[in-house]
Amino acid sequence: MNENKYFLINRGDLDDRLDPFYYRPQFKNAIESLGKRKRISLISKFVIHPPEYPRTYSESGYQLIRSQNVRPTGLDIKSNPVYFSEETLKNKRKIKPTIGDLLVVRSGVNAGDASIVEQEYPDCIVGADTLMARFKETVNPKFIQVFFATNLGKLILSRYITGATNKHVSPHSFNKIEIPTLDFTFQQLAVDKFEKGLDEKNKGEKKSAELLKQIDTKILEELIINLPVLPPNTIENRMFKTGWQKVTGNRFDPKKYSKQSEDLIACIENSPVRKVPLKSLVVHSVAGDWGLDEKEAVNPKLFTKCLVVRATEFDNNYNLNIENSRAKFRFISNVKLKKLDIKPKDFLLEKSGGSPDQPVGRISILENELLENNTIGYSNFIQKFRVDTEQVLPEYLFCFLKTIHNIKLTDVMQSQTNGIRNLIMREYWNQSIILPDKKKQKEVADTIYQMRAEAKQTEIDAQQGFEQTKKEIEKLILE
Repeated sequence: MNENKYFLINRGDLDDRLDPFYYRPQFKNAIESLGKRKRISLISKFVIHPPEYPRTYSESGYQLIRSQNVRPTGLDIKSNPVYFSEETLKNKRKIKPTIGDLLVVRSGVNAGDASIVEQEYPDCIVGADTLMARFKETVNPKFIQVFFATNLGKLILSRYITGATNKHVSPHSFNKIEIPTLDFTFQQLAVDKFEKGLDEKNKGEKKSAELLKQIDTKILEELIINLPVLPPNTIENRMFKTGWQKVTGNRFDPKKYSKQSEDLIACIENSPVRKVPLKSLVVHSVAGDWGLDEKEAVNPKLFTKCLVVRATEFDNNYNLNIENSRAKFRFISNVKLKKLDIKPKDFLLEKSGGSPDQPVGRISILENELLENNTIGYSNFIQKFRVDTEQVLPEYLFCFLKTIHNIKLTDVMQSQTNGIRNLIMREYWNQSIILPDKKKQKEVADTIYQMRAEAKQTEIDAQQGFEQTKKEIEKLILE
């Protein structure tokens, strides 16, 4: 019997929550394993919920520290900064962090992530999606971050997070969390172990990123593609003229006709290696189907439960990244599933979606392992296609098209309406594919696959090493 599903609790042990999740024995066992411990309310000067600021951003001024800046490995204010002018915040309460303050994500999928402020940020303020705690001198604030980064700390903190779809932790709940009261020597030892492990992890990830960066360089060299040098992004360099003949019967948006776009297209065409249009290689192509929810599939005999690949599963560095916790299963009609006709080495192409800094056109290839373990479908934002293997090795084409996306050539082949980017399929099918002989294709594909596998393993080793460090910290806490 699973004691976390079936358990009894005395009425006198009930707190101010009545949901059974809060009283699971695993939480009680984890908290008691800490030995000496204190509630955060007893070791903190205060825990506050900063105010909501108006969504009127400016080019400079006070930078808002948002939940996405708060990470278990440390505070990062460089990603996607937003600012408020002095005028916007006039007469408003501004919460400024100082060294030693702990910031905790208050709501969302990352609720509970915590990081310490390790330097002064005089022009930064904390927003409503983050809690801020300031501690007494009896605790090393960095140790609190380290504790919450361990699996044990995450488990204990998860008890105080409410909500299924919109996770949330309140100041009241956060104050009730119990923290191990190690002496300063052991607190610092845990912090030192964490920082050393994090440094090793960062080195491994940097090495992995460098290997991945070399992949595009290798393909460009092997296929004799010389990328154009981008001029400074000035108004003058963004202005251009184009002939009426180019526009007649074609697109009217300026993106395709800029000098930068034309130079990017030309670098493929100028390669001396043989080229063919992609459409000449494609032998089968079909759009996706989002399928139905289990409750909507009223006649199960007419449907098959499928793991539906979405654009979110496309991995920018590797292939597909389908996490068990986020995998989406839908019911697709057997008639449609037969039309999809999914086979190994088929390609999935992201044709809608994208983001401001990422064009659509990401590519993935279906490997045997994924198909052996699941019945696969794919959403209507994705196009599947199959190529003639007599002309092209799928592995080579996958490497080539991935580089095409990375150099942002697919950015030239897209339109944007209502915030959604759409690949112009006519232009995508007509793009030139550099196609050397089969021997060269295999040579390029084998090299790139080996480089990508080495990068992946380096990244895995770095992550596993860091996880081992956190286990050692847990052991130190529990001894």
